[in-house]
Amino acid sequence: MSLSNDMTISLIGLTICIFFGVVGFRNHFKKHTTIKPHRLPWMLISLAAIATGFMLLVHVVNLFGLETGRH
Repeated sequence: MSLSNDMTISLIGLTICIFFGVVGFRNHFKKHTTIKPHRLPWMLISLAAIATGFMLLVHVVNLFGLETGRH
């Protein structure tokens, strides 16, 4: 895969992770007017999106040429 394709796919994935992270936090902390339990564990969804987004961010930094791992 070429560098531009890898960068594009990584940035799209990072954008999706940011979207799910924001939506998950918003839905978890919004005021609930009913007593019904939550159907989705929004906090788990948002934390998984943040963790995946962090890994994609490190991958993008590595694509720019900065070493982030062991030498």
